[in-house]
Amino acid sequence: MRENGRSMVEMLGVLAIIGVLSVGAIAGYSKAMMKYKLNKQTEQLSTLINAGLRYAGQWNLSESASLLPYLIKLNEVPKEMVKYPYLEPVYDVFNTAIQITYIIYNGLHYTQFLIGLDTSSNSSQNMDICRNVINIAKEFHANLWRMAIVSHGSDETWNGDEDSWDEASYFGDAYCTSGNNCLKDMTVEQIDTFCRYNFNKPNSPHLKLVWME
Repeated sequence: MRENGRSMVEMLGVLAIIGVLSVGAIAGYSKAMMKYKLNKQTEQLSTLINAGLRYAGQWNLSESASLLPYLIKLNEVPKEMVKYPYLEPVYDVFNTAIQITYIIYNGLHYTQFLIGLDTSSNSSQNMDICRNVINIAKEFHANLWRMAIVSHGSDETWNGDEDSWDEASYFGDAYCTSGNNCLKDMTVEQIDTFCRYNFNKPNSPHLKLVWME
């Protein structure tokens, strides 16, 4: 008498194949989603930086102030980045906090763009995000004064000066003189070193982009 159906061994084999395919599909989806988010972050941050540069020299403010409420009112900030009713900070696709501030200090006027970084662990995602943000900054090397990592989690003693927290700076073209690191020439190795410096420290740092008004 002939029996129809599959044996237990065959069924287990089919299930094993389905499991392998499922794992591959999930991994592929995760990789595609990460790529999408990195591209989205590039779009969001580039939009904000371009907006800040476009209005540079036009603010005529008498004191330091956040520029986000102004840029939001001018429809220069993507709506998905704003968490109403709060207008600052705004957040990118990775929920990274971003602030844009007009600074008056020692007679100088400049715009400061702060991007929070998650360096709580040396994960591949945190590294990919940090690399992406720095590569975005590199695209604006002709416009920036400098890019710096501000580490509130460093072991150094803060002397009251914000810049004493800057562990490294890379300068834009106009300020890329002898002795200064050039943003446009930043290598992959330097980017990775820049990102890794603050991994696993108690407080996450933020990346500071500055241009003169």
